[in-house]
Amino acid sequence: MLNGTLRVARFHLTLYRRTWRATTFTSFLMPLLYLGVVGIGAGSYVENDVEGFSYVQFLAPGLLAVVAFQTAAEEAGFPLYAAIRLTDRYQRMLTAPLSLGQVLAGHLSFITIRAAVSAVVFCAVAALLGVFDSWLCVLLVPVAMVVALAAAAPLFAFTGRLTSSANLMTVSRLVVLPLSMFSGVFFPVGDLPAAVQPLIRISPLWHGVELCRGLSGAFTAGSGTTPSFLAGHLGVLLLWAAVGFALTLLVFRRHLSD
Repeated sequence: MLNGTLRVARFHLTLYRRTWRATTFTSFLMPLLYLGVVGIGAGSYVENDVEGFSYVQFLAPGLLAVVAFQTAAEEAGFPLYAAIRLTDRYQRMLTAPLSLGQVLAGHLSFITIRAAVSAVVFCAVAALLGVFDSWLCVLLVPVAMVVALAAAAPLFAFTGRLTSSANLMTVSRLVVLPLSMFSGVFFPVGDLPAAVQPLIRISPLWHGVELCRGLSGAFTAGSGTTPSFLAGHLGVLLLWAAVGFALTLLVFRRHLSD
């Protein structure tokens, strides 16, 4: 199982080496632009702390979670659809001695690697800017990987059902973008209308933001973040990943041969 998964992940990494420049803006430059312009620039005008953090320290962990979330959404969108419906790449992989679980796990592993690379770059720049002042910020990298997995797994199930790419943009506009804006990244979720808050709090991105911010607070602001708080958010993310993977297996077994 592991050997086949690694082979698939290596295949996707080889392809990515040829196309990585096209994703540079969304994966690296956009979140860093937000960090510099919004966090440090506009944040200097925010006089009061936000949940015990300076505004830039409040914003940075959330942006890291968004990087992972949007990386997952990007890969689980048109690239996955093309691999299934346009190039038949998945079908060809399954003619090799690979199981469907290995093909899916390998693709998801590649997505977590992409998220890890983006997180490393983000943490390095944030450290240079003085936002993160401890080497413990490296703990945010595996969290970014879990966020990416929790987002990609259920999105794989959705994309696997599509017979047309028309709905992919709808998901981006109605799900990915609103969650990126309103999942507690730029301001606390408690500031949103009460009717909306439960919808935000069940999303993997909100749990990723809270987990990143909780860990960040433990080494930048000396907050009283408890292990049970961190474990709760991590558990929800892992549940999203597990349920999403199970649904993806069911969907792909049913629709891959259509």
